[in-house]
Amino acid sequence: MEHRFTKDLMATACHYSPIVPQSREQLLGYALWLGFEYEFGAAIHLLCPQLEHMVRLQLKDVGAITSNLDNDGIESECGLSTLMELPEAHELFGEDLTFRLKSIFTDSLGFNLRNEVAHGLLDDNFARSVGSIYAWWMVLKLVIRSIALGSNQSQ
Repeated sequence: MEHRFTKDLMATACHYSPIVPQSREQLLGYALWLGFEYEFGAAIHLLCPQLEHMVRLQLKDVGAITSNLDNDGIESECGLSTLMELPEAHELFGEDLTFRLKSIFTDSLGFNLRNEVAHGLLDDNFARSVGSIYAWWMVLKLVIRSIALGSNQSQ
């Protein structure tokens, strides 16, 4: 109780993190703070789309094509599963982080949190599971590490 992490502290950390997109600091900071309050269900609902956006921007920065055109010429952003299969994802994030991101967020043999959240399938028990807690911790680690390294890459 003496050394608590506040919402403001987490938002400030996100502000200084080169991997957190501009104007996403409050949302991501709030999600990270929720984890310190043991509110992993709420945290994961915010983290999944924010992580997807962070990954998309990181890939765009290295020249990856992160959207596609349908037959009618309508452009759609690719989902996290598709983004993580891009060759640029493996080059940018490395094999280890790519594997962990896929295992936690997109792989049906893993926790598949992105899809569980996006399709309303995440229940109370799964929201407090080791997968949700690990996902929160992994994003926290990526944010803090990016500040320490001062790099635009999450590695």
